[in-house]
Amino acid sequence: MNPVRVPRPSVWLLAALFLACAGSLPEGVVVRIGGEEKSYEDFDRYVMEVLDVDASRSSSDVLSRLFERFVDDQLLLRWARDRGFADETATSHEAAASLLEASPPDISTTDVERYYAEHRSDFQRPARARLRQILVEDRASAELAVAELEAGVDFGEVARIRSIGPSAPDGGFQGELSREDLPGALADVVFALEEGEWSELLEADYGFRIFQVERFLPDETLSLQVAAPSIRSRLVAERSEALIRQAIEEARREYNLRVAVSRLPFEYSGPYRAPATE
Repeated sequence: MNPVRVPRPSVWLLAALFLACAGSLPEGVVVRIGGEEKSYEDFDRYVMEVLDVDASRSSSDVLSRLFERFVDDQLLLRWARDRGFADETATSHEAAASLLEASPPDISTTDVERYYAEHRSDFQRPARARLRQILVEDRASAELAVAELEAGVDFGEVARIRSIGPSAPDGGFQGELSREDLPGALADVVFALEEGEWSELLEADYGFRIFQVERFLPDETLSLQVAAPSIRSRLVAERSEALIRQAIEEARREYNLRVAVSRLPFEYSGPYRAPATE
């Protein structure tokens, strides 16, 4: 007697049987991580916390990015709670802080030196002017400021008293600015001044301005010693982000993540469309 051959089920049939056994998410639920469920209302509250507006007032692109962050935050929280990094009342930010406190990124001197060598062009700085500004509303106020400067009053003091600009409390200090940082016509005026000299009155849409160059700084490449603190901060930030992403990826693999994309009332275009979605 010939053996009876039983046809093998197709891949699609097996997938359908798996989904049937797994069961669909309860009504109103858009995310399930293990046995923990989140509704669209939970996501709407999340949007309100981030943007201070409800989700209905945001675009699909914005909501897609926020929904990805929302799911990632829930994954991180579940992962952190199961490992004792966070309790039930903790936020995702608190969970991330606890994780980084327990496993702080270790940045060595060699790491800093290697980054400096590989990104040396990032630490090149063009010629710059240390610049101050007096901003006033009308010509009468501008001429009064000029008279005080000509009488020998310090430029920074006149700026503190007369200027209406946001930098007035700092004596009108604008920072160290290169030609590329300034509009073309203004750059020509500033870089034609001598150190300590102030400009003529410059009319603007919102009043009159006077600039002073405190001093000029030559083009330079920051030394390793000067650049090291910013490099270290950058590497700490990069490795902290990588550690958190690693925890989220581990949570994605560990928990039975299900996302009901079809229940989202916007066109979702993020990474949670497949495969663990319905």
